[in-house]
Amino acid sequence: MKHKSHFTLAFLGLALVAILGGCLRDECDTTRTYIRFDPIYKTPSEIRVGISAQAPRDLRNPGKIYLLGQYLFVNERNEGIHVIDNSNPASPQKLAFWSIPGNVDIAIKGQYLYADQYVDLLAIDISDMQNPQLICRSEDAFHLHGFDPQRGYVVDYLQTQITEEITCQDAQWGRPWFNRADVIFMDVAFADASGNSSNSLAAAGIGGSYARFGLFNQYLYTIDNFMLRTWSVDGSCPSRIDSTHVGWNIETIFPWKDRLFIGSQTGVFIFNNSNPQRPVLEARFDHATGCDPVVCDDENAYVTIHAGTTCNGIFNQLDVLDITNLPAVSLRKTYPMTEPKGLAVTNEHLYLCDDGLKIFDKTNPLDLKLKSHLKNIKTYDVISLGAGQLLVIGEGGFYQFDASDPSNPRQISHIPVIK
Repeated sequence: MKHKSHFTLAFLGLALVAILGGCLRDECDTTRTYIRFDPIYKTPSEIRVGISAQAPRDLRNPGKIYLLGQYLFVNERNEGIHVIDNSNPASPQKLAFWSIPGNVDIAIKGQYLYADQYVDLLAIDISDMQNPQLICRSEDAFHLHGFDPQRGYVVDYLQTQITEEITCQDAQWGRPWFNRADVIFMDVAFADASGNSSNSLAAAGIGGSYARFGLFNQYLYTIDNFMLRTWSVDGSCPSRIDSTHVGWNIETIFPWKDRLFIGSQTGVFIFNNSNPQRPVLEARFDHATGCDPVVCDDENAYVTIHAGTTCNGIFNQLDVLDITNLPAVSLRKTYPMTEPKGLAVTNEHLYLCDDGLKIFDKTNPLDLKLKSHLKNIKTYDVISLGAGQLLVIGEGGFYQFDASDPSNPRQISHIPVIK
C-alpha cells in the first residue's frame, strides 16, 4: 500500500522518548494492552455532501467555540455547528443546528462563515441564520491523515482497546507503538489519561485558543498538520494566495496585531504578518513535546503543554515566553500544571483550563497568583470577553461565568451535554 499516514509519523517522537527512556523488562512473556487505531476512509463523493439547516439539538460531543456579536457557535465534532442566541447570557437560546459533516473549525467575517469539511474549505452565507447557503467550495484545501487511491481520504481513526499475550519473539515486544499496514497500535500506558479535546454581522468573530482558522483584515489564515495557508476573503469566495510549510504536527493559530503565533507539538512558530498576503517566519521557540495552544499579550506569550496519546508527550506545564524583542524569544518561566489545555489572557488575568478552570493574576508573569480554581468541571477551552465574562467549553457542555471578581467567579448559565 503506497499511502503512509501522517498520524503514524506523529507517533515517532513518542516512540523515541520511550525507547531512550529505557522501557526494558526482565521477562519475555507478558500481557500487553494496546489502543488500536483503525483508519476511517471516506471517498471524495462521501466528503462533498453539502450542508443543511436543522432544528436545534442537544450538545453531545462539543468541540470548539466561536462568538460573533450576540451569536455563539459551538462545533459538534465532525458533525456541524450549534447556533445559539447569547443576547441574554443568563438564558442562551438554541436557534438551529447546521449540519456540516466533517466540520471542526470555523471563522466568520461579515455575513460569511468559513468552515472546513474534511479536506475542503467552504464559504457559507449566514445572513439568514435559519437558512445558511453554501456559496463555494475550495477542494483539497487541507491535508489530514493521508489519501489512498482505492479507499479515499483518511478522515479519522477509530480507537479500541485490545489485550493480548506476547513473547519476546514478537516484533512488537517492548515497543510503545507499532503498526500493521495502516492500523496503528499504541501501548495503553502511553494513552491519554484525560479521555481526550456587536449585535450585527459587521465584523469578524472571536475564536478560542484551539482555533486553526484566524482572520486579519481581508485575509483568512488556515493551518492543517503542517501547512499555513493564506486566503483572500475580500469577496464571498476565498482565494488562496500563499502556502507555507511550517513543520509537522501544527495545531493552533493565534493572530495578534501584525503577527501570527502558531502552536505545534514541538514548539511555537511566530510569523511576521506586516505583509498579510505572505507571512514570513520570524522566530521559533522549541519546547517539550506535547499539545500546545498559545495566546499572547504585548510582552509575553503563554503556552500550555499537555501530555497524552495524540500529543506525543509526557509533560504538563505552562510556559511564559518573552516576546518583547522579536525576533528574539526566550523562556521566562515554566509553571507545572495538572493537564493544561485552552487559555485566554486579558491585561491583568490569565484564564486556564487545567483540572477545571483556574484564574491567575498575571500582573507579574514571573509570579502568577492563583485567584480561584473551579474543580467541578472538565474544561477544554475558554474565551474572555472582557469585564470578567468567560465562555467555557468542556466535556459537560458550554458554561458562562461572571469573573468580574476573579476570586469568586459565578456561573451565569450552562448548556449541558446530553448523551
